[in-house]
Formats: sequence, C-alpha cells, structure tokens
Amino acid sequence: MFWALNDNKASAKRLRAALLAALDRPFTRTRIGEIPDGDSDEAFQVREEAAARLLKGRRAPKRDFDGTLREYAAEAGCDLPHSPFSIPNMYHQALLEPGARMMVGGTDHVSFDEILDSWEIAWPHHAVNIEALRAFYRDAELAGADAMAQSPMAGGIAGLRRAVEDADDPALCAAVRTCTKASGTLTELLKRAIHEPVILTRLMNHAMWDQWVRTGGVLVDGHAGEAAVALSTVQFLIVPGWAEDLERYLAFMETLLLVQRTDAAFTGQ
Repeated sequence: MFWALNDNKASAKRLRAALLAALDRPFTRTRIGEIPDGDSDEAFQVREEAAARLLKGRRAPKRDFDGTLREYAAEAGCDLPHSPFSIPNMYHQALLEPGARMMVGGTDHVSFDEILDSWEIAWPHHAVNIEALRAFYRDAELAGADAMAQSPMAGGIAGLRRAVEDADDPALCAAVRTCTKASGTLTELLKRAIHEPVILTRLMNHAMWDQWVRTGGVLVDGHAGEAAVALSTVQFLIVPGWAEDLERYLAFMETLLLVQRTDAAFTGQ
C-alpha cells in the first residue's frame, strides 16, 4: 500500500514485483517451472501435471467466509439475505480441480461442460440455473463466440501476470489503492456489525458481496492477504465494469460508515 501511495516510478516497480510474487507463490512453492502453451499432447500433459502439483495436499474448507457468517447468524436467529445465484461455498472441493487447471492453462484448458459439471456438485439445488448457463455457453459457441474469454482466468496465471506487467504505473497504483481502501472500509464495517447486524444485511444486499467480498475482499494476514490484493487488482484492471462496481461499493460503504459514526456521536457511544 505504501508503494501504491507514492505513485512514482521506483515505488511502482516495487509494487509490481510484489504483486507478481504474490501471484507466482503457489507455483514457486511447488517448484513449477515454465508452463508451455499450445495444443500438443506434450504441452497438455505438462499442464495437467502442474495442476496436480498445485492441488497436492490441499483441502477445501467446509465453508467460505459467507458460509461461516451465515452459520453463526443462524445460530443467533438472524436470517441473512442470500443471492439466488451464489454458490454456497466458493472453495468447494469439487471446484478445486478445474480451478487449478484454469490457473495453469486458462479457460482453453477446461471446457465449460467440465466447469458446469463441478458446479452441479457444489451447487446441488440449482439445476435450473446451471442448465440456463449451459445453454448460454453452448449458444455462444454455436455463434462462434467464446463466452469463457470474459473470465479473468481466461489466460490462466500468464494472463494474470500480463495484466500486472502491462498496466501503466498510475493505473496499477490506483487499482491497489482502491482495492486496499475498500478492504479496510469493509473490515471496519464488519467490526461494527458485531453490535449492529443491520450493517451486515446492507453489505450483503449488493452484487459486490458475491463478486468481491466472498473471494478476497476481507484481507487476512500473510500470503493469503497478499494474494487477495493481487487478484482484486487484476480484476480491477481487466474485468469490464468491475472497477466501477467496486468504486460504487466503496462509496456506499463510506456512506454507511459515516452514518454509523454520526449515530454513535448522537447517542454518545
């Protein structure tokens, strides 16, 4: 964050290196070298082996952040809002294998049928939604379009790295500043939600809860937090409309935080 604040050539260079290191860490840790592209059988096999190494020893948590909140809220008798299109657990075991293969080889390495098959396991009570998605992808394919190319994972780790490498210094620093500020504001509101549960309800009644909060909006200490910032930065830079959505969510959170502070001042808390 300090390198992003300075917004000069030297600090941006260090920021870029830190973001790339965070993205590369799973590959560095498992000693995965250069990943070949192309359609040859040999290149495909190397990518498959790399994906298997990424998954070695990894187990998905039973619940993601969203699921953990809902469990505790239910115990307290609080019914939280729920998007009909959200997957119950973003880190379901069934999603790890296609996720690792996409990280290695991009969406070209995993068919949409394979992805939707894994969603059927992770999202068992939404067959209608999944079939609608399946029809959408097939119609796009018949029309000669690649719907999966819109995913930030379309190019795999190489695409994520390219987004960081190709961004100019001001844009990169601005993306990190906004993503980090949004996470800090979210963290403050979540702390206040312990005593004011309505805050949580309002935060969850927004598309960015599923698109951002559940998948890295809440920063944790250590490497996982660094990876979350890096992935949010990539989405900010390359996903159409994502930056504007996050900025609107940040403005909403700042307003909500201001209201809470004003109320606290009037009540003497």
